[in-house]
Parts: sequence; structure tokens; C-alpha cells
Amino acid sequence: MKPTLRIRPYRLALYALLCLVAGSAGYSCRRQYTPKPDGYFRIDPYPDSYRRTTLLEPALSFEVPEGTVETLDHDTTRHHGGVQWLNIRFPRYRATLYCSYHPLRGNLASLLDESRELVYRQSIRPEAVQAGTYENDSLHIYATLYDLSAESATPLQFIATDSVRYLLRGSVYFDEPGKSDSIAPVVGYLSDHIAHLIESIETPAR
Repeated sequence: MKPTLRIRPYRLALYALLCLVAGSAGYSCRRQYTPKPDGYFRIDPYPDSYRRTTLLEPALSFEVPEGTVETLDHDTTRHHGGVQWLNIRFPRYRATLYCSYHPLRGNLASLLDESRELVYRQSIRPEAVQAGTYENDSLHIYATLYDLSAESATPLQFIATDSVRYLLRGSVYFDEPGKSDSIAPVVGYLSDHIAHLIESIETPAR
């Protein structure tokens, strides 16, 4: 007679369990792991609702989104020649638009040159800087909005002037550096807000 393999009931259960574990381990070793890309929190733009800020009056005023916070910098060591500094805080974006108001006293050309030099000096890729211009002859508003790319410390800067009485310029800074993919939508929102700010500038009649 041929010998038969006899397994007692408890040993049979143990044998089945070992086979199951071994099979699962082999399957796990054969599986390929595919890393998932990092996800980003969704940041919605501010509602399309604006209010007029008058902190720079009587020189000028303009509109900012509801929900922003404006503060006038009272550090007199920075206020040479009537220069005023206005900070516009965007809490939702964790960003601040730092603006400076410069009265003109025959120094428009030098201020424009200084502003442009600052833009290209602060861009990590000067050749990639994009500039959009805005002109409104009836309101005497002439402006340029610079896009320095999301990788730059200050991705957006602008200059606005009436060419006679004032020059207003501003730079956007985020609280913390972020990946360009994650902050690109926010840079787009801020670009729209700055464009609205420029278009809404009002000054006393000449």
C-alpha cells in the first residue's frame, strides 16, 4: 500500500493559514507602488465686491477687494520727500501688496527707471518678465503691471502715474515661499485685483 499523507485537523488549519500568508506576501512583493503627486489646498478668490480706500487721500484713492486690510506705515524714517507707504493685506491668500506713493517734483523719469530696474533685479528669470500696459487719457492714468513668474520672491509688481503729480508702485509678497504650481492660481487672482486697483484710481481735479 502506498503511504498516505495524514494531517490532523489543527495542523490542517495551520497549514492553510501559512499558505495564505505566503501567497499574500508574494503578491505584495510583486505589486508596483506608484507615488501620488502632492495635493494642494483649494484657495478661492475674493468675491467680486470692492470698496474704496482713502488712506492716501487727498492725493488719491482706489478700490480694493472686500476682506482685505489696509494699513498706512507711519515709520517716518521712510517718508522722505512726502513718500507714503500703504500695505494691503490679503489674509485669504497669505500675501501683502506693499505700495508706495511718490509725489512728483520733476523726478518722474528717475522714478520710472528705478522702478523698472527693481523689477528686473528681483526676477529670477529677467528674460521671462511679462509687462501689460494700461492707459486712460481721460483720467490721466498710465500704468504697467509686471508678471515676474510665480517662482520669484515678488511675482507681481506695478507702476501707475498721472505723469504730473504722483507715481504709485507696488510689489506682492507671500508670507511663505510656495511651489509655483500651488500659488499660480493665487497670482492670477492678485493680478486681477491689481488691474482693478489701477483702473479705479481717482485723484482730485487738476
